[in-house]
Parts: sequence; C-alpha cells; structure tokens
Amino acid sequence: MIHYLYSDTNQKHDISLHDCFADAVTLQRNILTFHFSEGFYLRETQAQKPFQELAHTGESEMRIQLLYTNPDVNITIYLINEEYEGTYRYEISLEEFMKRIRQGEQLEFLYAYQGMDTDDILFRCELHFDKHPYRRECILIISAKEISYHWNEIFQENS
Repeated sequence: MIHYLYSDTNQKHDISLHDCFADAVTLQRNILTFHFSEGFYLRETQAQKPFQELAHTGESEMRIQLLYTNPDVNITIYLINEEYEGTYRYEISLEEFMKRIRQGEQLEFLYAYQGMDTDDILFRCELHFDKHPYRRECILIISAKEISYHWNEIFQENS
C-alpha cells in the first residue's frame, strides 16, 4: 500500500468523487481500493487544505474496509444495458469488474448515497470503454466498515 501525506474519512462530506475517474481497483486484506490517477475534489470546507477554495488532489486513493470477510457478501455490482427493446440490469462479479478495469475501462463516479442506519454505500457510476455504446451505467453497493481517502498533493481548482 502506498503511504500518503493526507488522509480523511470524509465524515463532513467535504470530499467529492463526482466526475472523477478510477483507473485501477484492487482487493487486498479485505480492503477494496480505488485508484484515481487524476485525483478527486476537496470542497471548500475540507480542513487539510491551505486555502478555502474548491481544490483537487493529485494521484489519490479511496480505501474501503469491507464489513464482512467474504467479498461476495460485501459487494454487489450491476451494469445497466440500454437497448432498443428496453433497459436491463445485470449483475457482474467483483472479479469481472476488476478485470474490466485492468483491461483499460475507466470508472467515472457520479453520485454516492449512504443511509443513516446502514453500513451500505451505493455509488452510481459509468463504466467507460472504447467501443459502442462507449459507456454503461454502473451501480456499486458496498457494505463498508470504514471508508478513507488518501492523497499527497492539493491544487486550487482554477490554477
């Protein structure tokens, strides 16, 4: 695991993954890690920034400590297939999902939802690839014990 200078559990919701792309995903020792080569956003209220404006990080990671030891119990991944006949949701395994990312597909995070009395977090995403239809809606439901965000560099958004 890479050591980072900064870390946050996002309890104040001042880190945003909206419009950020994960280009690698790994599972080691019950920790699911998403790697962001181009970083993610730090809102104005994020305390570790040296300035008050919206900022973005350099290379970074989101680490999710899974609630249960069996990844199949912790992680559900749906892809949405829109065709002329209708829209279909189908489930893929974590192994298939990780393979797709390793083969060059990118995961764009759009929205995150977490209930008040649950350990589950739902991410609405798009999986981008280089053939028609070029992207597919993706839903990740993850049972998380803890989520942490890690980075080294902070840049002002308009710099």
